[in-house]
Amino acid sequence: MTRRSWSALASPLLAVVVFAACSPGADRQRDDTVTILELADINRPMPFLSESVLDGEVNGMLYMEILGSRWEDGQLRFLTADEDVLALAKSYEFFGPDSTSLRYHLRGDVRWSDGRPLTAHDAVWTIETRGDPAVASPRRDYNQFIESVEAEDDSTFVVHFTRRYPEMLPHTGVGIAPRHLYEETDPSDLRTHPAMANPEAGRLVVSGPYMIGQWRRGQRLLLVPNPEFDPQPHIPRVEFRIIPEQTTRIIELQTGNADVMALPHDQVDRVRQEVPDLRIETREGRVYDYIAYNPNAHPAFQSARVRRALGLAIDREALIRALNLERFAEPAGGPFSPIQTLHYDPEAQAPLPFDPDEAARILDEEGWAVGAGGVREKEGESLSFTLGTNAGNQRRADIAQMVQQQWRRVGVDARIQTRETNTYFDALTSRDFEAAIAGWSIGLFVDMTSLWEGDSAFNYTSFDDPEVSRVMQEALTQPTEEEAAAYWREAAARIVEQQPYSWLFYMDEVVGVRDRIQGTRINTLGTLQNLHEWTIGSAVAEEN
Repeated sequence: MTRRSWSALASPLLAVVVFAACSPGADRQRDDTVTILELADINRPMPFLSESVLDGEVNGMLYMEILGSRWEDGQLRFLTADEDVLALAKSYEFFGPDSTSLRYHLRGDVRWSDGRPLTAHDAVWTIETRGDPAVASPRRDYNQFIESVEAEDDSTFVVHFTRRYPEMLPHTGVGIAPRHLYEETDPSDLRTHPAMANPEAGRLVVSGPYMIGQWRRGQRLLLVPNPEFDPQPHIPRVEFRIIPEQTTRIIELQTGNADVMALPHDQVDRVRQEVPDLRIETREGRVYDYIAYNPNAHPAFQSARVRRALGLAIDREALIRALNLERFAEPAGGPFSPIQTLHYDPEAQAPLPFDPDEAARILDEEGWAVGAGGVREKEGESLSFTLGTNAGNQRRADIAQMVQQQWRRVGVDARIQTRETNTYFDALTSRDFEAAIAGWSIGLFVDMTSLWEGDSAFNYTSFDDPEVSRVMQEALTQPTEEEAAAYWREAAARIVEQQPYSWLFYMDEVVGVRDRIQGTRINTLGTLQNLHEWTIGSAVAEEN
């Protein structure tokens, strides 16, 4: 699940942006370039090290995956090479006792960008390396039921599992990295490998339709076609410009200096009116915002009842109205989105009601009495803490201010702390926060263990409940997704009881795309899923 969110725009970067927009070559580049505006940069261009949504989507264009995927009729469907040009597997089959082994047959015509053939040995190295604790992959949990991986020949490999479970395909049908580039590197040094630190000019070896042509961290990422990929993508230059400040991003879109941008919900109508050649596409129900509580940072957060009280003091409907999200969001009460029809339980995951009186009563019973200054206290400790958010995300900045005011009415003092995006999420991963506003893009194949079990990088709240772990492991032993669903619903209900998060709302993401860009397929699965098929369409020629 990702993740996969993050100071006001620094003046040197602003100067670069303005210069690029006004430079004589800018218009000439527009004819063959798609420009995408982003709040934050990618982190690491390696499939099993990606953490953010953008990481995952860009890596999907850099590295081919064993299996492709498509979101159709509310379900995730896995695709072989006959159905998806980005897929490596021609076919696959389960075999052995209880079908606990999985054999993949790969295409033999794929080459890395340096001309070396992509083989089954690359797949074996990738899956084994992902599970190495020294690598600290956020997806190490994908290996928990993998017993061994072996290449039978250059185009065939087998994964042996300790047991059958529903996520065998998504846990192995993943993006593949080049063994020959990294196999001599100590696993603990992979994150700082020269190819990832400086991936330009072909140093980063990839297999997908695009490769990195230029990367100025925190400013600009340029993708150019991988000469070894067939068929070549239609668009020769895809530029990601990193502009943390929301207003500047909107201005760049309005003035014709960009083609694609995730729009703030409260600006959709205005931007559409001011940019008549903009169409709107949505990623439905994939994202939820929440407030996480770190129980190791403040004694109040160690109590599930206090966490519940904090959630009861939040008026989610008022947040949605104030943020102009009525068309795009609904209150949230748990880890599954309503689009996950097998797993979402509208009763067990019902949003908490807005009930400040009940919140105050619980806090009183928990011994947090209102002090002389109006802030609750207990045993010399005040109910005062920082509420963190990431810079450049106006929605979360507004949420922080509104929640701060709502909590103040029940005697809770939250001090807003804003950090640069990547710094902020590094702090979440290292548990260097008290309370934090963040969001998840839900996983379309269901496995919540990386969020709610053990020392996973994504278990920000250090949630540790043996019964929840047991139920999730039971879910993973079921032969089908349908049979596993009851266990996932039970695990979700138990998590909700303990309120490690205050879930705020599920929402659609809104993406503005200029009409000159054709062939996009933006939906719940993602924004860039078929970037290689986009074209710069005839709308430009017709207008001229």
